[in-house]
Amino acid sequence: IIPSVSDTKAMLTTESDKLDEEEELYQFASSRKVGDQPKEMIMKKTDRRAIVHEIEMHEDAMIEGMQKNFALELKEGRRREEQIINEMRMQEEQGRQREEEMMGEMKMLHIELLVVTLACIGISLAALMHLKK
Repeated sequence: IIPSVSDTKAMLTTESDKLDEEEELYQFASSRKVGDQPKEMIMKKTDRRAIVHEIEMHEDAMIEGMQKNFALELKEGRRREEQIINEMRMQEEQGRQREEEMMGEMKMLHIELLVVTLACIGISLAALMHLKK
């Protein structure tokens, strides 16, 4: 009995869950001493996991540091924004006070003008009466 082409392919291909193991075996077989060449170190799954775990820890620490830095910058930005808003409010209040002072001065000038005008009218009437006599 001769196996079919599909059976032959199934027998010669590696299952996907065994690919890592096959790769390790291939690296081990190809790293054997040949003459004076030193044997290569093969990284085991546990070693790879340890490295990945260490990288993740450094990554987590870096992300946490970035988040803290962002939070500090955000807090500082809000503080500056509040400071600018307070300065603007103070300037606005000072502008209102100056405007009120100017309006007060204008009223005073109007009153002075009225007094001077009435005095002039009074003097003119007195001069007119004096000249008619």
